[in-house]
Amino acid sequence: MQQLSPTDAMFYNMDQPHNPMSLGLLWVCTAATGKASFTDIQAFLEDRISANPSFHRMLQKAPMELDYPYWVQDENIELPYHIKRRGLPQPGNWGQLTDLAIELNSVPMEHERPPWEIHIIDGLNQAQGIAKGSFSILIRFHHSYVDGKAFIALIDSLMTDAPEFKLDSGKVVVTGDNPSKTVLWAKTMPRLWGQSYKSMKASYKMAAKGWELAKRLRGESKPEQMRAPRTLFTAKISPHRCFDSVSWPLTELQAIRKLHEGASINDVVISIVSGGMRRYLDHHDDLPEESLISVCPVSIRPKHADADSGNHVSIMLIGMGSDIEDPTQRLASINARTGRGVPLAREVISDLADAADDIMPFYMRNMQSWAMDKFDFSSRFPGVNTVITNVPGAMGAAKYFAGAEIVGMHPLGPVLDGIGVTHCITSMGKHLTMGITSDRSLMGDMDFYMQCMRDSMQEYLQLAQGQATMPEQWRLKQEAENQAENVDVKQAVAES
Repeated sequence: MQQLSPTDAMFYNMDQPHNPMSLGLLWVCTAATGKASFTDIQAFLEDRISANPSFHRMLQKAPMELDYPYWVQDENIELPYHIKRRGLPQPGNWGQLTDLAIELNSVPMEHERPPWEIHIIDGLNQAQGIAKGSFSILIRFHHSYVDGKAFIALIDSLMTDAPEFKLDSGKVVVTGDNPSKTVLWAKTMPRLWGQSYKSMKASYKMAAKGWELAKRLRGESKPEQMRAPRTLFTAKISPHRCFDSVSWPLTELQAIRKLHEGASINDVVISIVSGGMRRYLDHHDDLPEESLISVCPVSIRPKHADADSGNHVSIMLIGMGSDIEDPTQRLASINARTGRGVPLAREVISDLADAADDIMPFYMRNMQSWAMDKFDFSSRFPGVNTVITNVPGAMGAAKYFAGAEIVGMHPLGPVLDGIGVTHCITSMGKHLTMGITSDRSLMGDMDFYMQCMRDSMQEYLQLAQGQATMPEQWRLKQEAENQAENVDVKQAVAES
């Protein structure tokens, strides 16, 4: 029995019928040693899941929902409910697979069962670069269950390092009796009685961390702008989603890093996304003069924390440099901003968020979430424009699932009111893959959005490979700046 943390409970509260807080991962698998049958796949999954207690957790609400819920063990987990088989309509192409995957990932989960599902999808026969007869696996978890790192660690238990595998049906999860109402009341009442003292401590901590944040924002961490501009994505979302993904070789991303000393792969990814969004919004005559702002989750997971320990994340708000036309200048700007933002997220914002969570009891947080959704607060007062999250996946050697090689890993994430597009990144083998989820009513041209991302990547790659020269307007601007500097130097020498 483990109580949800305030962060876990936040994702639980954010769950809405039109917007389930679901994290998904779409695997593309191709037979390595003969074709894997559904019976083989089902037996493999049941064997691995039966031995892993993380797959047996379900929510138990506190009495009258006065306190945070608990994770308890499902005594009679029904695997046929969680593991389902799907078939693609013919011809079984990539577009049909992504449409089905996002449709399945947009269905709200039952909180009375362990909040995860695995869908085995047959019939992927006409996808470019994928062998005919391949199949897909969609794995989805509720965000209150795991953060990105915990998700990757959890599904690692479903992978093998070789096509051959053995079933070990002797390993099963032993579940005890779940807590009675009396036990739950006994845990809830002392926490309610101690809320005043807890709120007082949290207020003191919040004041201290708030003062530290204010000092940093006036000093070395001062932001270039104080608000996020409105775009076509700043709207209340519908229940309908669209999804696609794009993969890039890590060697190409590493080459782009060299355009600016000290840049990281994360900086490069943010720069590419910024360039892509800039193209897309400019095409729709909706590019703001100010920079777009992205929220980037920053992991604060302790090294000893295991896969079933919920969410351990802070947030970094970063100007994406979408107002900067020169790609290299944009990368340099983002590198400087992340250099200030990551320490701020880990050292100040995480503690500030914890203090804010402790100030009010769970039932008041429930009311707050209801009011924000009721009055459409997020889309009326936008704080950010998009989400960019990067979680390292399975790197290096090939990985297998039930005897089939995993040749693609495509992440799916939720979108939020006021934040109509999400970019989720993970790695597989020697490639990095970005899955993009949006609201279908806000983005009716996902294919064009994906082309904008590819064009942004190609622009950076050509600069990194020396195949492109600086555009004429940037060259003239740079020459003018250099000339002005020379004039200033000559004048200073003359005066001295």
